[in-house]
Amino acid sequence: MLLQTSLNCWKHHARWVLQALTTLQPDDQPRLLHALQTIGNSQMDLYLGDLDPVAIDSQIIAQLQQRGIAAPTHYAEWLASNGHYQLLQLDDHSEWVLRWGEIDQQRVHLHPARYSPLSVRVRAPVLRSAYAIMVWQGWYGGDLFDLQLINRVRTAWLHLSPIAKLPPNDGLAALLSLLRELNQPN
Repeated sequence: MLLQTSLNCWKHHARWVLQALTTLQPDDQPRLLHALQTIGNSQMDLYLGDLDPVAIDSQIIAQLQQRGIAAPTHYAEWLASNGHYQLLQLDDHSEWVLRWGEIDQQRVHLHPARYSPLSVRVRAPVLRSAYAIMVWQGWYGGDLFDLQLINRVRTAWLHLSPIAKLPPNDGLAALLSLLRELNQPN
């Protein structure tokens, strides 16, 4: 069996998510909310670079093949030789962690390395909130940084507590600014 990768783009690929969000319509809300739940509740690193998931997959698989790692047993041995994970760097200098995937057909579980170039560390509720607020704005309008709107989306859609303030260079406001910038046409 050849190795295949597994990448949860909702958690780890900002540009993929921003593109996916533009395709959603209001009747897609249940599907969106389900997808946002796959983000979980921990901290993670979100890739901000230009490589799409297919390019990431291709570069990871090519590097594994260059190392002679083409089968799950070889991959498992390679991971075990370094504490059950490995790091690889891609052409854009982003760094990726490779672990053992639980899905039989996708044994190469990957995500951006902690504090990797072209990534940002985020908390899951902040990431879910940012995505949901961007969708809300796309569907119904409003200011991304309006605390009342943010709390309406957080409480009604995500069942999260309201927030008391929105410091401009921290947490949710910083992530919204970053995602808005990424979402601008070049």
